[in-house]
Amino acid sequence: MNDENLRRRSAAAVPAVILVLAALQIAGCSREPASEPAASAAGDTPVEHALKHTNPQYRCPMHPDVVRDRTGECPICGMALVKIEPEPQPGAVPAAAGTGQPIYYRHPHDPNRTSPVPMKDEMGMDYVPIYADAAGPEVRISPAVINNLGVRTEPAVLATPERRTTTVGYVTYDERRMQQVQPRAEGWVEGLELRAVGEPVRAGQRLFTLYSPLLESAQQEYLDAQRIGNRDLIEASRERLRALGLDAGLAERLARGGRASGRVAFHAPISGVVTELAVREGAMVTPNMVALTITELGSLWVIAEVPESQAAWVQAGTVAQLRLPSLPGETLAGRVDYVYPDLDMESRTLRARVVLDSPPAGIRPNMLANVTLVGEAGAPAVTVPRSALIRGGREDRVVVVLGEGRFAARRVIAGPESGDRIVIREGLAAGEAVVVAGQFLLDSEANLRSGLERLSSGAEPPP
Repeated sequence: MNDENLRRRSAAAVPAVILVLAALQIAGCSREPASEPAASAAGDTPVEHALKHTNPQYRCPMHPDVVRDRTGECPICGMALVKIEPEPQPGAVPAAAGTGQPIYYRHPHDPNRTSPVPMKDEMGMDYVPIYADAAGPEVRISPAVINNLGVRTEPAVLATPERRTTTVGYVTYDERRMQQVQPRAEGWVEGLELRAVGEPVRAGQRLFTLYSPLLESAQQEYLDAQRIGNRDLIEASRERLRALGLDAGLAERLARGGRASGRVAFHAPISGVVTELAVREGAMVTPNMVALTITELGSLWVIAEVPESQAAWVQAGTVAQLRLPSLPGETLAGRVDYVYPDLDMESRTLRARVVLDSPPAGIRPNMLANVTLVGEAGAPAVTVPRSALIRGGREDRVVVVLGEGRFAARRVIAGPESGDRIVIREGLAAGEAVVVAGQFLLDSEANLRSGLERLSSGAEPPP
């Protein structure tokens, strides 16, 4: 008798529980936008509608509270509902989708730990193979949302990339045409003809007069050797005059004049402009001082700052195209004459020198130049627009188009850049379409979904 009463009470409680669940689910559905058709409109009773909500099969990836028992679009953001996969059993490792040769292997619980060869983790589990066509978690978007986000795609193409880079450079003097004027004896500057940097000079022009007791003593020594007539003394005193920087004609002038002078004139060795002036009238000079520097203007240098990523192929003979603001609309042709052996630590650039043997009149040292370097074409490779590549700290990615509004982020190995395109060495095949605009939104959504999957599977988060 007691068992019969218990069965009657349990049977009466089941409809009550169902009614409570129906009331709760109907109340939740009432908060959804009116544009979404209610389940009851399809003929479902409240109880049937509630039972479907107790085991939903699809949900919105951005709004987890929007759940359905069939495919459709989210009434809030318009994204396609995704199927709710059953939770994996503890210790199970999801199989990697893909065919062909794996491009790398991933830790079963930490996707940031990879290996180029098969191996086992610290618990003895095999690393999961990742194939070239095995992309990350998919993102499904309706055509309307794709249009609103401005998503643009382009196919990856197999091409022979042209090695081309555009960088900045600056004009400077030709250091091979510089000469310094440096007295080799202590003295004082008298009669300085030059007053400022940039003044033009002619070859043979007197620059200044140096009064030096040391030079006077050397001249007197030569005259004394001449009077004695000893050839060895004459040759030794003549050699001392040459060592002190006096020209060979001074000895003949001393022999004819017979009088030493402590004031010696210094003349310009070449024609050009003064690019360094370290002395003034009445200043004292020493042998370790450079009095002034003269530079010829027959040629100029353009030093191009080549980015580190493009430094491997730039070499002597590389074609250079120069454009300067002072010569609008004109392009000067040249070639790289020399590549400096060291890299600048601050700018992370390599200096390449272009020589302009006969520069136009509108070019001056310290002007900026727009330099385009064009090297020889490399081997055929898969290339994508540079905007399609998403640079990361540990890996580079592209967002691949899977069709029917589906996208996925894929790990790739990027190669050198060539103009507005970049070479993809591994992870992408020619003909596959990649996203070139709006890819950051899709990539962040894929990363979010991947993180949610790791949390739901109980995997440890990456460090």
